[in-house]
Amino acid sequence: MPAMSHAMARPLRTIVWLGLGLGGLLGVGLVVMLVNDFQRRQEAAQRQSSALAAGSQRLLRLELRNLERAMRGIAADGAQLFERVPAQAPDLLDDAIGGVLQRHAELDSIVVVDQYGRALTSGSGDLNVPLWAVDTHRGVESYLYVGPPQLLDAQRWVLPLALRMGEDRWLLSRLHTTELQSIISGLDTGRTGVISISDAGGYVLARSPDREGLTGQRFDLARREMVRRDAVTPLGIETSPIDHVERISTLTTLGQYPLAVYAGLGRQDVLAPWWPYVQASLGLFLLYWGAFALVYTSLRRATRRQDAMSQELRTGHAELRMAHQVGKICTWTVDEDAAVLRWSPLAREIFGIDLDFLPVADFFNRVHREDSERLQAAFDHAFANNGVLDEMFRIVLPGGHVRWVSARGQQVGAADRERRMMGALTDVSERVQALARAQQAERQFRLLFDRNPAPFWVFDPDTLRFLEVNEAAVRQYGYSRDEFLAMSILDIRPREGWEEIRAAIASASTGELQDAKVRLHRRKDGTLFEVRAHLSRLDFDGREACLVLAEDISDRMAYERDLAYHATHNPATGLLNTRALAAQLDEEGGGYTIAYVQFRGLQLVADTLGREVGDVVLQAMAKRLGGLGVRYGLLAFQPAEDFIFAIRDDHERQSALDTLVQTVSEPVRGQDWLHQFEPRIGVAVKFDGDVISAEQVISMAAQAAHAARDEGSVIAWFDSTVSSRLADRLRLAGRIHSAIDAEFALYFQPICHATDGTPAALEALLRWPQADGSFIPPGEFIQLCEDTGLILALGRWVIREAARAQRQLVDAGWDLPIAVNVSAVQFFNSDLVAEFTRASQEFGLARGALHVELTESSLMRKPGQAKQTMQRMHEQGICISLDDFGTGYSNMSYLQHLPLDILKIDRSFVADVETNPRNASICRALLSLGHSMGLTIIAEGVETPGQHEWLAAHGCDQVQGYLLGRPAPLADVIGRLETADA
Repeated sequence: MPAMSHAMARPLRTIVWLGLGLGGLLGVGLVVMLVNDFQRRQEAAQRQSSALAAGSQRLLRLELRNLERAMRGIAADGAQLFERVPAQAPDLLDDAIGGVLQRHAELDSIVVVDQYGRALTSGSGDLNVPLWAVDTHRGVESYLYVGPPQLLDAQRWVLPLALRMGEDRWLLSRLHTTELQSIISGLDTGRTGVISISDAGGYVLARSPDREGLTGQRFDLARREMVRRDAVTPLGIETSPIDHVERISTLTTLGQYPLAVYAGLGRQDVLAPWWPYVQASLGLFLLYWGAFALVYTSLRRATRRQDAMSQELRTGHAELRMAHQVGKICTWTVDEDAAVLRWSPLAREIFGIDLDFLPVADFFNRVHREDSERLQAAFDHAFANNGVLDEMFRIVLPGGHVRWVSARGQQVGAADRERRMMGALTDVSERVQALARAQQAERQFRLLFDRNPAPFWVFDPDTLRFLEVNEAAVRQYGYSRDEFLAMSILDIRPREGWEEIRAAIASASTGELQDAKVRLHRRKDGTLFEVRAHLSRLDFDGREACLVLAEDISDRMAYERDLAYHATHNPATGLLNTRALAAQLDEEGGGYTIAYVQFRGLQLVADTLGREVGDVVLQAMAKRLGGLGVRYGLLAFQPAEDFIFAIRDDHERQSALDTLVQTVSEPVRGQDWLHQFEPRIGVAVKFDGDVISAEQVISMAAQAAHAARDEGSVIAWFDSTVSSRLADRLRLAGRIHSAIDAEFALYFQPICHATDGTPAALEALLRWPQADGSFIPPGEFIQLCEDTGLILALGRWVIREAARAQRQLVDAGWDLPIAVNVSAVQFFNSDLVAEFTRASQEFGLARGALHVELTESSLMRKPGQAKQTMQRMHEQGICISLDDFGTGYSNMSYLQHLPLDILKIDRSFVADVETNPRNASICRALLSLGHSMGLTIIAEGVETPGQHEWLAAHGCDQVQGYLLGRPAPLADVIGRLETADA
């Protein structure tokens, strides 16, 4: 059969190759014929355009030659007349010119003009004659100059022609362009063909046909350089720059005159008869291939039918054999005498018996003893009664292996009319084992289903009725098993969840994976609880069903809701936190105003009066401001003392702020207490359309609140200066840390005895020099150091550098103590005694070499701790000065118990002491008070001799000021001391 198919395929391939060859030859022949015809048509068109151009060229040359002869005659006569009778020459020439114009109707006028183009005879001149009467406008061996066309009136054009008459005169004539038009009119150029006459400048003088009225217009025509030569130039296929039509064209030029004749036949007109020829050839070619395809298809169909029949037979045989092998099926036959069992060769592979036949008795001996008697009876009954044998039994193979076999058979009539039973044997061992495994899996599933602690049930997706539930579901929902089986799943769901159930079942039926969604379920007692339901499809008792695991997550969801609440709210006040407020404002968009309210002292109330009182105060303030939040916008709390008030723009901003200021200014009253806070409010505005986040707006309002606290005002509005000022402070704080060891310097100012002006001590003053020679004032960085805690490191550096300077003084021969100013933050937050002691020991200083200057206002912050620290310093031999005495608290009953050594009178009292009675009285009182306490008195700010003399006269011990010496580096101070001593 395959050989037959192959034999039929060879003639088919021969026919195909023959048909392809003939089709190729036909196609090549048609293409060659079409190409030759195409070229012949173009060549004929080129010859025709050349003939049209050449004929028009000859007529044009003849016309211009006649005009040139006539003009030369007039020019010669005119030259003689101007030479003999110059006065009468114009009139005489007018008569001659009139006669010429009557004979040459194509001329509009003939005028004699001077060298500037002004008319000397009747008619109008042309002032442009000197411009165009040049050699480029004259042909070879011709005296006639051709100018650019001129518009005579609305529709008439003339071509100016000039002929020289002596050295200073020209004969100017104007030729109607209609004469040129008549030369080329009436020629057969086809629908899109054209003939035109143009000059060397690109001006169109005549054109046929001239539908667009292009006479007199100038174009950038190709091959202008060919003008003034006698030539006939085929241009081939060109696209006209005038009307953009593709033409087969020829250009002819006149050597005697700077004019050209262009003739072009439309390529579309030339090829119009060729296209039907192409279409007919294409039709013939397609007709051939259609006929060939029809013949080929018919032959191919016949071949395929025969191939398909052969393949079908082969495939059927192979599939049958494969089916027997895969299904482990073999055929068997028992003859009429029922003595011998014959089977197909596949049986030997299935049963491991190397025999093609076997006595029936031997076969039954190989059947399992529990099945042998049943099989024998069924076989005998079917053979005797012409019945059907259909039994499944076990057969014992050599080696003791047992296989399950299904036998089917029936009596059939043979050709010799003998009775014969035929059938099939199928090895069903794997099927029996799979069934056993399925039964075992069902038992395990039932055990897992019934004893699982999680609620499970199975329901019908069509009726939604329960098919089975486990004990956990009975306990969870309160229904008995019988009640469940009489219900549908809609009975345990609120009505609003019914549609969602149907959608979930529909999605599961399409095979989509189901997310474990949270749903509400109802118990028998009516209570609702949250479950996470896991849904899947399964086969239950032979039909489609849905298995559901209902996980009770009520406690977990409550916990998650509590977490979500705490993530967005402050638990102490129940208000939004800052992040949640910013997120809500960003989500809503639009414009709003942020008021950042700082309450310093809220935390102090809880720390001093107890947490309970602190919570009451906080709740009272939150409740008070909460009403404003509901009325005007939103409110948030920033632990531990700040509230953030968002005012929406649809409310009156100023009214809300006024109400806010009034609200926060009122004291908080309790049962037996009252608290008045000093709020500071920073305001920042976000306008609709601003590209800025709510967190940035809140940050700007917080900056404004800090600015309000620094300025001592209740409310401050954010602007660029606030941000710049705070940024400068932060940058300055960043610089301080690295500047402590590298940039800061100590300057020293002498303290002198009032009586003789000799030095008594030096005061160390901190300076921060800059690269440009300036200094950052201490007032700008001392407070910043105290706010950031850097004052502790800076203070340690000052103490150590002062100790180093004292050592240098001693080494230079000046045993003068150095006074060091100490900040209140450093005094109360560091071991000041240890720092002074460590510095003195490091540089080997004598007892009393370092003094400490403190302000009385700093000592009053913590009087008890201050007194203890001062006593310890006294024990180490450190003298203590009370700086700016008289400007602070001045609690005399307290000061008299402090271990002080020196009082320093503030410079505000020393100013004008010699002329101001009030200052003089204060200084006398301070001097008397200090001396009565046994203290040394130093007056600060002494700048004039009068002040010095008054203080010395009234018993002041020591003086300090610019009069006695300005602050300077230690080397300069030592130099001054040595100079004064010398």
